[in-house]
Amino acid sequence: MRCIQYAIGFILSFQATAQQVDWLTAAPVGFSLNPAMPDQALASAPGRLVAMRTVSNSLIYGQTLYGEVALDALDPVTGGVLLSCLLGDSVSVGAAAVDAAGIAYFTGRFMGDVLEFCDGTQLAGIGGDPFTENHFLLAWDLTSGSALWMRNLSISYPAAADVPSLALDPDGSLWYVLQDFFDGRAVRVDAMGNDAEVRDISGIRRFGTISFDPWGGLYMSGSCENGTLSFGGQDFPVESDEGYNMFVLRYKPDGTAGFAEFADDVTFTNPTVVAATDGHAYIAGDLFLQGTDWGGITFNGPNWVYDVFIAKLDSTGQFLWGLQSAPTGGGINGDMHRAKGPCVAVDANDNPYLFGTLRGVIDWGNGVVSNGLTLGAQTMSVVAFAQDGTPQWAATSTPGPYQESQTITALAETDALHFAGHINGTLTFGAHTVNAGGQQAAVVGRIGDLSTGIAHAPEAPALLSCPNPAHTVCTIHAASAQSAQLLDGGGQIVRSIRLTAGANVLSLSGLAPGIYLLRSKDGGVTKLTVE
Repeated sequence: MRCIQYAIGFILSFQATAQQVDWLTAAPVGFSLNPAMPDQALASAPGRLVAMRTVSNSLIYGQTLYGEVALDALDPVTGGVLLSCLLGDSVSVGAAAVDAAGIAYFTGRFMGDVLEFCDGTQLAGIGGDPFTENHFLLAWDLTSGSALWMRNLSISYPAAADVPSLALDPDGSLWYVLQDFFDGRAVRVDAMGNDAEVRDISGIRRFGTISFDPWGGLYMSGSCENGTLSFGGQDFPVESDEGYNMFVLRYKPDGTAGFAEFADDVTFTNPTVVAATDGHAYIAGDLFLQGTDWGGITFNGPNWVYDVFIAKLDSTGQFLWGLQSAPTGGGINGDMHRAKGPCVAVDANDNPYLFGTLRGVIDWGNGVVSNGLTLGAQTMSVVAFAQDGTPQWAATSTPGPYQESQTITALAETDALHFAGHINGTLTFGAHTVNAGGQQAAVVGRIGDLSTGIAHAPEAPALLSCPNPAHTVCTIHAASAQSAQLLDGGGQIVRSIRLTAGANVLSLSGLAPGIYLLRSKDGGVTKLTVE
């Protein structure tokens, strides 16, 4: 594993303590066949938590389960249902987003003549074929309980194959990503749900997620075949032995291409990428057979059947560290695969959390173990990491007849995360047991007091640069007057600076795009990315 560090700190040795589940809820799913088919979605914003879940089944089309779908607004602290809305009658779960003001957004598919919202509002389908799939997008006002607007995206995009991810940009505008067979687009909508900006992408086969950094940089993940991936006015060649590739890319805030990085694969997958408040991002997904390589960090394949990875990259596409569940040369003690939906979340303090389905035991290092007890049974496990990739703690359910991790989110509260799973039978997670004697059910849970499980290194003197990434100028905030040096990626001093206490405006004129390190005399260090 290669790890690039931008600040000097102490490594703390400690025995990690697993955080505890605070509450669990379970809602029955009226489906008795393959329990891997029902889907769930979660989304959060400060003070807000919304869920989308399968309630019943009316038909199966291909690999998609259609039936009634519930939209829930939940109390993040207690798990209580604040508001619920039923969509009918042949609907499938897609993706969700929510803002702090209480507007929730959902996407999915429906069949038949209409999609019916719980307040009686209807959205017309297209075509007379009862098996025509319609892709919908809607906005739900959590204060009034009414639909603000609903759109049938298949009218504007009749070749649409999937709408797998939603995201809000720093201005609060909603974006959706839409996939055709070989092409796709990221689309911003206005307050009434109409398309306001479209960014085309060609050469893709499948999308994972989209996520914005605080400066408006748009990260995107997915998969593509060999050839050329084009976006933001640039072409990026893609070549691998098998012809299957994962990708992660970033649009600059102005909509032009920033970077695209690729990793070989054995099929078309949908890795999750999520941006952090410092402009970095985390990517996670499954590994198959021979493993892969992300930006010079090598991941071996599974030791048994499954393997999951998590990695961190910066806004220029440079990978900083990576970890996986299957250690090189390890025995068959257990394995883990990613959650069905978005499998990594980042909290308000930029700490990442990986969620997956576990069999047996996985030792992540640093005293952190996902312990599923029984090699042949499924459990759900949340693994917390520090920003430098150090494992912090893991929380794992008790083995049961069927458990599948669905998705994870961590922005409703400053010190808690929420997860969703699908079960068939009883689930025990920590001190809580739900669905005793029941059949299939959709589960949501909360883990709080996240910071008590994190080991913090001693803080260096404060030194902050913004915006970051920057283009022409940036502002350096220093605690006291002192000298500082700006170093390039090779460690060479390119400028010597005199800082005053407070805000200092630094011109970036003459600096080539790239990563720089600003180091003050009192030991403060900050990374600066010039675009």
